[in-house]
Amino acid sequence: MADYAGFEMPIWYSGIKDEHLTVRNSVGIFDVSHMGEIIVEGRDALEFLQYLTTNDVSKPPPISATYSLILNERGAIKDECLVYNLGDKYMVVYDAVAIEKIYSWFKVFSRFYDVNITNKSYDMQLYSVQGPETENLCRDLFGIELKDMWWFQAKKINHEGMDIIVSKSGYTGENGFEVFFEADLEYSLDLWKEILEKGEKYGIKPCGLGARDTLRIEAGYTLYGEDTKEKQLLSTDIDSITPLEAGLDFAVFYDKDFIGKTALQKQKVKKRIMHFRLREKGIPREGSKIYTDNKEVGEVTSGTQSMNGEGIGLCFVDASLKIGDKVYIDIRGKQREGEIVKPPFYDPKKYGAFREAI
Repeated sequence: MADYAGFEMPIWYSGIKDEHLTVRNSVGIFDVSHMGEIIVEGRDALEFLQYLTTNDVSKPPPISATYSLILNERGAIKDECLVYNLGDKYMVVYDAVAIEKIYSWFKVFSRFYDVNITNKSYDMQLYSVQGPETENLCRDLFGIELKDMWWFQAKKINHEGMDIIVSKSGYTGENGFEVFFEADLEYSLDLWKEILEKGEKYGIKPCGLGARDTLRIEAGYTLYGEDTKEKQLLSTDIDSITPLEAGLDFAVFYDKDFIGKTALQKQKVKKRIMHFRLREKGIPREGSKIYTDNKEVGEVTSGTQSMNGEGIGLCFVDASLKIGDKVYIDIRGKQREGEIVKPPFYDPKKYGAFREAI
């Protein structure tokens, strides 16, 4: 157990590697109730979220979500988020480390709109069930055919007298679903036990933050506070790290106005988030310096060891680097050879959400 964003969280149960492989090969369950949730409702709810986030959240029908970004006025990422259209209101799901920051940011701008903002971060529970066996388990639990849903689609159902939201989503690179609900401790524990009991025949195991981190790095996903962040460079017109630097510009919809748009339109990207694999033994860690031709070109933002035993990670480096370029990562005073690669770090024909489609 360890402290994370003020929550006492499990780092591992049976072991990080064991849990990691369980998710890749069968199914694992994560208690991620520490995540932040804000409910936005009122006449101007859509207009408000269009301005506060970068993507076009008007597109998905109820009940489904849009991956989007929340920026400061200088273009840097305040956090990544999912914006759920729940039909009569919206739910913004984001990282625990930014719970109070994003809520305060939303409250500031809500004064100019006919909206009501409610911080439900400490009331909502969230279980994330991930792995190739999730389709079978979701059917057993809720009678929902996960394969018939598009990514980020959700369903509102009543389960054992409790209204819950089941969403096709996750943060591991695998197929999966997430369950949002607001309930007392008794229901929360009963649901956790039920998922484990019905998932036993599929090899389910509880998983902690350690495996959650190694899985998302292996999939090539960024994490706010590690790879994406606002550095609060107040004396500049453009802050860092922006969606353009993070490779998240697919979530930026320029045919509308949003906070940070002007900065992004002016930015000339000099550094960006890239992915690397070590060719030598070593485990890269956050802050490790990266070199080419004895010149420092950036640093590791997230690093770990893959299930194949290779050092892998994300880095913030000169934008001139490209896939296949050789780099050297400083690990405990020794430079280890690596290369810039394209994620994911696993064979997508054998692992991941799209293994059957390749």
